Amino acid sequence: MKTERQEAQKIKPMDTTFSIAVTLNLKKKKLPYGKFSLGREKASSMEIFSMLKGKNENGHSCAIQMELSQEIAGLPVPISMIYCSLEELKENVAVISREIFRIAQLEEGDIIPLQ
Repeated sequence: MKTERQEAQKIKPMDTTFSIAVTLNLKKKKLPYGKFSLGREKASSMEIFSMLKGKNENGHSCAIQMELSQEIAGLPVPISMIYCSLEELKENVAVISREIFRIAQLEEGDIIPLQ
């Protein structure tokens, strides 16, 4: 079994990874509270994000934001963003979890653990 350190050593500084960050947009501040690692494949990350429910624009002063980003050399680069309700978030978490499981287990894909 590999240790976290061995896993971290596999990731080179110029590697690209994809993730979805979950942020609660409050009236006066943003509160990031979740992040899903999607691996290194842009196509599968974009496909997963396209399955999520939500709107492209924020219609409320308090909203849940889900942002797909590409991390290059440790710097996040936003790709796409949606705003969702609590009910949509519940469904989105189920979709993301199912797809991560499918990629990691069934397709033996490379999902990078969160640091």
